[in-house]
Amino acid sequence: MAAWHRSRRADIGLRATGLLLCWVSYTAMSQVVAMHVSPHKAGILAYGIAAVGFIAASAGSALTLWGRHLFDEIEVSARWRGRPDLSVSIPPGGNIEMDIPEPAMLVVGRDIDGDWTVRESAGMLLGRFSSAQAAQRFAEAERSGADGPPFRSRARPAVRVGSRGGWAWSAIGH
Repeated sequence: MAAWHRSRRADIGLRATGLLLCWVSYTAMSQVVAMHVSPHKAGILAYGIAAVGFIAASAGSALTLWGRHLFDEIEVSARWRGRPDLSVSIPPGGNIEMDIPEPAMLVVGRDIDGDWTVRESAGMLLGRFSSAQAAQRFAEAERSGADGPPFRSRARPAVRVGSRGGWAWSAIGH
C-alpha cells in the first residue's frame, strides 16, 4: 500500500479538510441554535443536525491539529499486546502436550474490590475468591505438583495507585 499520506501535499489537504469540517460543524450548530427548540421538545431533525455538528467538529479538529500525523504508527505497550500463540503438539499416542511456561510464583492478595485473588507473578489472574482461606487452598493445590511454584500471601487489601487494570498492590510492607 502506498503511503499517500506522508507527503506535504497530503498534509495540507488533510488539514484543509479539517478546516472545512469545522466550518460545517459551525454551520450545523448555528442552525440548531437558530431553531430555538427547548431540549424537552427537540425532534429528530434537531438531534440529527446536532449529531452532524458534533461529528464534524470532532473529525475536523483531529484533522486540523494532526494532519498527516493522524496516520503515524505508535508503539503499543507490552501490557496491551497480544500474547504469543501457544504451541500444541499431538504425539502419536494421542496425548496433547501444551508448551506453557510455569509461573515463577503465585501471589495471593486482595484486589481493589476487596475480593481475594490468586495471580501469577507475571500478573495473570488465576482465580477470584471470597475468603483468604479459599484463595490459599487454591494456590496450594496449584503448586502441589513436584516442582510447582511457591506462593506468597498478603493480608492487606490492595490500594488503588492509578492502575488501569483495576488491581494493584500497595507499596507498603514489601
